[in-house]
Amino acid sequence: MTILALDLGSTRIKGAIADEAGRLVTVAAVDAPTLAVAGSSVTGDASVYVAATMGLMGSLSAGGTSPSSLAVACQRSSFLLWERTTGAPVTPLISWQDRSAAAWCDGHRDLATEVAAATGLPLSPHYAGPKLAALLRREPGLRRRLAVGKLAFGTLETLLLWVLSGGRVHRTDLTQASRTLLVDLATGDWSPALLDAFQIPAACLPEIGPTAGVGLDLAPRLRLAASIADQPAACLALLGDDEATTVVNLGTGGFCLHPTGSEPVRLTGYLTTPLLAGPGRTRFALEGTINGAGAALDRYGNPPTDLPETDPAPDALCLPDLAGAGAPHWRPDLSLTLSPEAEALGTAGRRRVVLEGLLFRIAEIVEAIAPAAGPVVVGGGATRDPAVAAGLAALLGRPVAVATEAEATLTGAARLAAPTPSPPPPTRTVVPAAAGAYLPEKYRRWQAWLAGRLG
Repeated sequence: MTILALDLGSTRIKGAIADEAGRLVTVAAVDAPTLAVAGSSVTGDASVYVAATMGLMGSLSAGGTSPSSLAVACQRSSFLLWERTTGAPVTPLISWQDRSAAAWCDGHRDLATEVAAATGLPLSPHYAGPKLAALLRREPGLRRRLAVGKLAFGTLETLLLWVLSGGRVHRTDLTQASRTLLVDLATGDWSPALLDAFQIPAACLPEIGPTAGVGLDLAPRLRLAASIADQPAACLALLGDDEATTVVNLGTGGFCLHPTGSEPVRLTGYLTTPLLAGPGRTRFALEGTINGAGAALDRYGNPPTDLPETDPAPDALCLPDLAGAGAPHWRPDLSLTLSPEAEALGTAGRRRVVLEGLLFRIAEIVEAIAPAAGPVVVGGGATRDPAVAAGLAALLGRPVAVATEAEATLTGAARLAAPTPSPPPPTRTVVPAAAGAYLPEKYRRWQAWLAGRLG
């Protein structure tokens, strides 16, 4: 058995051929189509995205390997509408970064309590439900076509499966569907009450199926084995069945997830995230997000970051969230911010201060979602900078495990499709040392500074 794993990201589309244990054998990637930004609108061309994905799939299969199973991991919350008869998009791909539904959310704050109780998420324009509701208010003709089943709604993985199956398969899984604000976690299905509140016809929605063990024929000799959202895939790759460890995944953005078992725990300011859904196998996590922190770090030179034993700039402080402050603050109006002392530093100094801010944001989230000071594993592209793990160990005052597998999302998807999955990838341990010893004291001052910025 050969597995084709895909990671449908915002900036890169990655693919891999994996063996029957889910171990990656061949990895390739292409750039995702560029998104168009116009004010609060952030959109792309889904047809170009799917064509690029199909090209990548073809190149991975061109070497004589003919995969029999497909596992798809996908970015969360980007969506579009398309014609059921032809598959032609009738809207752009509306990115998770799009904030065109901000006014709609402001006008429907009375729904916030109901939304949070059902979904474990805040009422936010990041999610597809408000964006679709705002779109249908602007273009009421679309609602009529949705209500009679002429148009289909879906995220990128739903569209890809539709295309691969020739329009026979219209499905998603709970890890993806839960990020629409239209799903009740208690039932694991679309919520009639929320659909009514958002005025979204149920006829347009995909079926919510299991995350793994799917066994759904898409095309000749290609069967869907698993589909999952990107952060749950990475989390499962690094955890396996472990329920005690907190995962910190640092790429373009930063994501901290702590498993809560079969219980969808709510915590104000944080997200309730399904990790895996299926008969008898539903698992959840608490999640905190740092919006765009890895991208902010990349603005200030390349690794490694100098992390001294004593602080060379005690008053240089940073909020690193490039795309608006994430959990638990949820302040889209407050993005990447450097104190005047940080602005006065050179590029290397500012990189260190942004990295400090990233570490402080991680500590802030981990203290909330996993207060028992349990084990932490950190992965993602930002860990190529040794100062990330060294600084986090110094700040938390305990060892930090660093994932050695660079492609955690692909690995997580492939392992879900594997009949005999391999154990989680090995890690290396970084213990607190002299480098960054000043960070715990500076963290408390950073908290006070951030409180002042938040008002």
